[in-house]
Amino acid sequence: MISKDTFAAVQSLYDDVEDGYNQRIRRHVQQQMLAHLDDITRELEAIHTACGAKTVRLHDYIQVIEETCTAIHQLAERLNENFMLFVMGSGKNGKSTLINALLGQQAAAEDFLPKTWKIDVFHDADLDASCTLTFKDGSCRSMTAGEAQAYIEGEEQKRKDSERAIRQELREFKKKKVPLEVLEEKQRELRKYGLYQSQVIEASWPVGHSDILSHYRLVDTPGLRQELDDMIVASAEEYFSKADGVIWILPGDKIASAGDHTELRRLCEKYEKHPDNIIAVVNRMDIVRQNGQNPDDVLAEARRFYGDLFTEIVPISAREARQAEDMLHQDGISKTERQEAEALLERSNLPALLQLLNRTLFADALDIQIRSKLRGCRDLLDHIRQEAGQASLLLAEVSGQREAKIAAWNKDSSEILDRLKQDLETFQDQEAKRIHREAGRVEDELWDMETDYRNEYILEQIICPESLERRLHELVEAHSRQLMDLYRRHLQKAPFKEFPSLKEDEMTVCLNQQGVIGRANLSDDLSGQGSAQLALGGALAIGAAALLGPVGLIFAGLAATDIGKSVAKFLSRTFGSSMADKIQRRFEDQMADVRKKLEREYQDYIEKSGGSIDSLRESTYAELYGPSDQTQTVMEHLQKLDGLGRLQVIPLRVQDIIFSH
Repeated sequence: MISKDTFAAVQSLYDDVEDGYNQRIRRHVQQQMLAHLDDITRELEAIHTACGAKTVRLHDYIQVIEETCTAIHQLAERLNENFMLFVMGSGKNGKSTLINALLGQQAAAEDFLPKTWKIDVFHDADLDASCTLTFKDGSCRSMTAGEAQAYIEGEEQKRKDSERAIRQELREFKKKKVPLEVLEEKQRELRKYGLYQSQVIEASWPVGHSDILSHYRLVDTPGLRQELDDMIVASAEEYFSKADGVIWILPGDKIASAGDHTELRRLCEKYEKHPDNIIAVVNRMDIVRQNGQNPDDVLAEARRFYGDLFTEIVPISAREARQAEDMLHQDGISKTERQEAEALLERSNLPALLQLLNRTLFADALDIQIRSKLRGCRDLLDHIRQEAGQASLLLAEVSGQREAKIAAWNKDSSEILDRLKQDLETFQDQEAKRIHREAGRVEDELWDMETDYRNEYILEQIICPESLERRLHELVEAHSRQLMDLYRRHLQKAPFKEFPSLKEDEMTVCLNQQGVIGRANLSDDLSGQGSAQLALGGALAIGAAALLGPVGLIFAGLAATDIGKSVAKFLSRTFGSSMADKIQRRFEDQMADVRKKLEREYQDYIEKSGGSIDSLRESTYAELYGPSDQTQTVMEHLQKLDGLGRLQVIPLRVQDIIFSH
């Protein structure tokens, strides 16, 4: 017969072997969960290097990926801790009251709906032990319970203040009667930059000794599907990936609540099967009885609505359980009062829930915990892939937009330059024909005129420099307006904006790009000559004398005497061009120089405009998405993240367990 000492020794040895096996299993699973993180970190560092600085839009995705990596680390570390039992449900269905009933004491704040994205974890520790706040970046801070409560209340107040400010600003903005798309964009801007987001994701509270905490850590969650101006701030998936097990609390007096049903359906559809670590609790059965309803009918209705989602549905009254516990903890309680309290506790059905937890979740705790952690890790890796894929698609889209903007400017500027050159050529042809026509009418008289008088006559009566210059001035003014319109039109389209529909004075947050855009708008007249005066200070500044004065010099050698005049006229008509031809050619030669100078000024203006537009486009693009010359590199790194393999858990072999150290 085995002695008690031998049995105890064997039992101790068995426990040691089991503990060693469990620890080895945990370490193995942790290694599998963390296997991808080095690759992810390497790609993120490469993206940061390529971008050179924090980007506004791309960083939205990068930050989520980094926070998700932190969450994977935390999830793996949690394998070394007790089973995390989450209490979840939509709205104020009595989650905190149920947690207090399970703990057998007042620990979770009741009748309070927190709005920060944090969970409250209750663990077994001395009441004077420190509380721990965990932040999104993975850092932790230890403090007293009073300090932690004050800190969280401060976070809640900041959240409330920001909500109030957002609602007020939206009310004022709506008074402008802006289009719906502008209003929606304003809401998105306020949500991103105006809504205070606490960095606290978890508060861990010591609550003293409690039977249930020897096996579990109880976790209180905010009410799901909270909304702020149509913005969802919490969903079941966010918390389910962290949980080892879940008690989903349903309101017995509102059993057909659409919120719970929608969340649960979404959860089941995601995993393509019913999660095996959820127990349903129908709470408020005391209210059901007070309302004259039959508890059995309510339970039957719950099974009709949720029977395909849960294998176990337990009716309970958390309020009655708390009342019974308070009575049992009173000093000097009488036998009758104790019996009444025990009967009330039994009627609350809390003992049945505890038995179910022990029979299901606790009996197979390690296996469930490992499966839950692996499922959560897969969810988080999927989230990284999704964010990386979306970021890559975004970069592809905006890179295409950038190329389209460049192509549009090149096309429009090239077309307008060709058109303006054609206008100048047409102007020259028309004026040359006019001059030839006018000179032809007085061909003979011109040959008979004295040289000085003839030159003056040609200039004043045929060429008419003042009217010619006025017409050219009007043409160049029209060209200046066209060039200015081209510049302004493309300048307006050049910048990349996070909120394209919002004007600068409608934006709450002043980003760097607003200053860049403003400075570019102030420099739309690159010539320095004022509106519509682009080229007038250049080519036209030569004036009529410089443009037309030399025309008469071509006749100087042929007009010395009357005989000379007749001979010149004869020779010209017999062997050469008419005087009208000579005047036309001389005008065309001079006008060609003017055209070249104007075309050069047009080209210079287009190049300066293009430089200003390029600078604005590239600087705003870089601020939002990183340098354009690095876009392809960043996309390649994002695509590597998007192509991460699925989490594959390699089974632990017997020899790994036996020979592990």
